[in-house]
Amino acid sequence: MKRRDALKVIGGTFAGLTVADRLGGYFTKPAYAEEKPAFHKDILSAPGGKRVVIIGGGFSGVSFANTLRELAPDAEIILLEKNPFFVSGPSHIDYSVGMKKLEDAVRSYYPLREKGVKVIKTEVGGILPEDNKVMTSKGNITYNYLLVSTGIRLADEEILQLSEHPAYNAHSWELEGTIELRRRVESFKGGKVVVSVPSAPFKCPPGPYETACLLDEFFKKKGVSAEVVVADANDKPQPPPLAQKWLTVFEKKGIKYMPNNKVVEVDGANNQLVTDKGEKIKYDLVTLIPPNKASTLIKESGLGDPFADVDPTTFKSKKFGNIFGTGDCAKTPYTKSAYTAFYEGKNAAHYAAIGMGYSVKEPVPIHNICYPYASSTESLLIRVDWEKDGKMLKATADDPKTDYRDSRAAWESTLLKSLFGA
Repeated sequence: MKRRDALKVIGGTFAGLTVADRLGGYFTKPAYAEEKPAFHKDILSAPGGKRVVIIGGGFSGVSFANTLRELAPDAEIILLEKNPFFVSGPSHIDYSVGMKKLEDAVRSYYPLREKGVKVIKTEVGGILPEDNKVMTSKGNITYNYLLVSTGIRLADEEILQLSEHPAYNAHSWELEGTIELRRRVESFKGGKVVVSVPSAPFKCPPGPYETACLLDEFFKKKGVSAEVVVADANDKPQPPPLAQKWLTVFEKKGIKYMPNNKVVEVDGANNQLVTDKGEKIKYDLVTLIPPNKASTLIKESGLGDPFADVDPTTFKSKKFGNIFGTGDCAKTPYTKSAYTAFYEGKNAAHYAAIGMGYSVKEPVPIHNICYPYASSTESLLIRVDWEKDGKMLKATADDPKTDYRDSRAAWESTLLKSLFGA
């Protein structure tokens, strides 16, 4: 992206508020409006040669920061994150049905600061790869190496009426929507519940189906009459190795599954979804997951469209040798999950350290393991292993078990402890 083109889009990029800003309390301050005149200024002095800037403090970004701090102890590491705290995505589903308190999933970024990582709360509006600069709401930052780990952008604009009427919907793919979904679930009096699944790839492939199962269980326990329907844009439940397992679970629970039904409109005035087949699905409660895309700054910066084009082994940009992309925003063969994002961050840190001249061994290939909820007491198992170049080596799936439910709790707890120490 050329500098003049970046400056044209910068105003629109910063116009909105962050999720945290919309939550109220001490987040009610307008999002950096008074700082706009500082966009052209550098907020830090020029780097000394080993400055690594990270955009995004999710599983991948934090894992990268922690690992690089160990491998490159004298490197300057700067994490740019728009939200004031970390929230574990896998816990969103738990919270939406009352299985977990929100504070159980929240972590402070202070453990990173204690390791010498500079954490700056700011919005990022653009990248100038030719100049090695990131444009933020507080000014420009020059880097020697850059990690883009911005996660998923929910493309509400691809669903008719959704951008204009966000209150029509509530889902657990973001914090604000999770809180609202919990409120709607608690006050639901009965009727048809529709869970809408976007076309793959999307973050946390088992998530929509977990949501359907847990909502079905929640309403049955509460004595609320509810017909749960899954309207899926895909031809089978995701991820593919779990497809038949999900169908068996749905059949046992009486959940209606509608494949090949991509939602293209939410008609909140008439409480119905419209699919690409022209079918109209009535609902009394809807949780619609919009199409998952990457942040627009990735396309605007020439890093890829709609996801960052990276090498599946090193996670290095295919266009810029000092830029890496990991996690949900990157185009890779790997599942878009918290677990793979964590390990992508670790692996990318190894290759960043090698690029900086440190003597570091190459990391092991990526794998994923997950324990999706079939109920509050049972989870399924999915494990996928890939070769170094991203080619799938093997996939294992297993039926719901109570042991896997316990494993899920330990799985998330271990990830969070690895990132934040507690």
